[in-house]
Amino acid sequence: MKNTIKSSGWFLVALITCPCHLFLLLPLVAGTALGSYFTDFKDVIFIVMGLLFVFALFKGWRKLDPETKNETKKETKTHDCCSMERFKS
Repeated sequence: MKNTIKSSGWFLVALITCPCHLFLLLPLVAGTALGSYFTDFKDVIFIVMGLLFVFALFKGWRKLDPETKNETKKETKTHDCCSMERFKS
């Protein structure tokens, strides 16, 4: 349940930071310092929002399916230097 809520939050961040939604965000921040920065540096904003969008999608999918991380840990054997199994043979 907790991972579902966290993944929903990351997907909401991805929805807001999607670079194709930038023209929807510009009227919301018009008349502010952030709005003037958005209009002056559109190229930089597209790149930053694109990177943040990809990062948020990645984190959302990782939180949604944590079993993939656990399966890879189960397959690898951990090294235990004090294990008696090593000394039996």
